[in-house]
Amino acid sequence: MSSKINQLISRLLKIALRNPQDLKHILGVTNWAAGEILDPMVDIRSIPSVDLFDICPGTRWTLQSLPGIRSSISPLECAALAALSHSVTAKRVFEFGTYKGVSTTQLALNIAADGMVFTLDLPEEHPAYRLPIPRLDEQEITLESGKGTLVPHDLLDRVTFLKSDSACFDEKPYHGTMDLVFVDGAHSYEYVKNDTEKGWLMLRSGGILAWHDCAPHHKDVVKYIKECGLNLSLVKGTALAFSTKR
Repeated sequence: MSSKINQLISRLLKIALRNPQDLKHILGVTNWAAGEILDPMVDIRSIPSVDLFDICPGTRWTLQSLPGIRSSISPLECAALAALSHSVTAKRVFEFGTYKGVSTTQLALNIAADGMVFTLDLPEEHPAYRLPIPRLDEQEITLESGKGTLVPHDLLDRVTFLKSDSACFDEKPYHGTMDLVFVDGAHSYEYVKNDTEKGWLMLRSGGILAWHDCAPHHKDVVKYIKECGLNLSLVKGTALAFSTKR
């Protein structure tokens, strides 16, 4: 440890002598990394991780490139969703949080030809929600129009759009029928808990529940899924966590 500290100090001195402005970047990254592990409740290092290519080896995935959308999944996370879908030979998938439809599209591309993705989001004409959403950026998203507009027309027959606050949504008709459930709605503790508990009831035995934004800057997501008692794994290089229902 001491040798690494000495090496770091030496490098910082060299950078300071060459161009002190470069220290802003280094200290910024260091401060960000320290914040990630400062609070044990949101330290994701305790969650085991798996390589994307080990999720469902030997399978071919189909991905759709779409415009970059804030608060959406990354290209690597698109591939991870595809791999998870193939790992359970998904035919029926439920998604909490449609937003523009980026993840909806990847899911629809990677289910059976006669399969269906059920995706749930607030109705645009009445986007009220019952549980707390403290973050202002997420409150703004609830008011946005155009939910699901990026889903290609040739995939619409594989998608069922449901409009409801997930806190009020009745999941009973779907109990035990889903191969994969993706939780990516509001990221407050209360909504992650609500969506996880309802999603878990919807899953068949052997099905997978996946969460997006398992990352320290979404503290409520990490806090809840570490507390919920499920057997978790992270997909390396992503903010996707998942659990298999035994």
